[in-house]
Amino acid sequence: MRLRRNVLRILFTLTFTCTAFNLFAGEQGIPYQNEWLKEHYQSRMALFDTQPIKTGDVVFIGDSLTELGANWSIRFDNLKVRNRGISGDTTYGVLERLQEIENNSPAVVFLLIGINDIFNLYYEREIQNLSNTALNIRQIVSKINASLPNTKIFVLGLLPDHRDYITVMAKEVNRQIELSNSDHFTFLNFHDSFSIDGTMNPALTTDGTHLNEAGYQVFKEQLMPYLKNL
Repeated sequence: MRLRRNVLRILFTLTFTCTAFNLFAGEQGIPYQNEWLKEHYQSRMALFDTQPIKTGDVVFIGDSLTELGANWSIRFDNLKVRNRGISGDTTYGVLERLQEIENNSPAVVFLLIGINDIFNLYYEREIQNLSNTALNIRQIVSKINASLPNTKIFVLGLLPDHRDYITVMAKEVNRQIELSNSDHFTFLNFHDSFSIDGTMNPALTTDGTHLNEAGYQVFKEQLMPYLKNL
């Protein structure tokens, strides 16, 4: 009986969370989107419209870590690779822009998102809601999989930060995603390849969070085994 009550409580919580997100997003815009991000988000979406995804493409979805990687087709020497990064974006922002993915048929999606969720949760003193980040990532995967069951999805683990408390939260989100044990995505965790003494390796970053060219080279080397046969 107690187990049943616990299951019902979990289901109610998940339903409430999804409903609350839909109401919030529909009535007040995307959570945590300030004016700069709203303008940048719309600008990037307009750019994406001029460079539509094609059937069989490889799409990287993410935030500034993806956007600042610039032309990923050149970086990976593969014209099918598309950059769908938006600086400052969160899991909520990605959930709102999945229609472009769902309306097309990319062969592969690589998803790296969530570090800005952590920043917002920390500075808004809402770290008790950290589990929402992994929950939203699983929801992103579920939506893509429901529309495109033949699209292969890779979820990339969050990278370390120069701040140890942010890194601890990133590792916890990675742990929660890894525990999902979903057949709908493959989890790739490169966190330790960027870490030294528990935080971001300063030789791989411009500011402790974003990658420099050496960092992107490590990123490329980690990803190549999963891209070479695509």
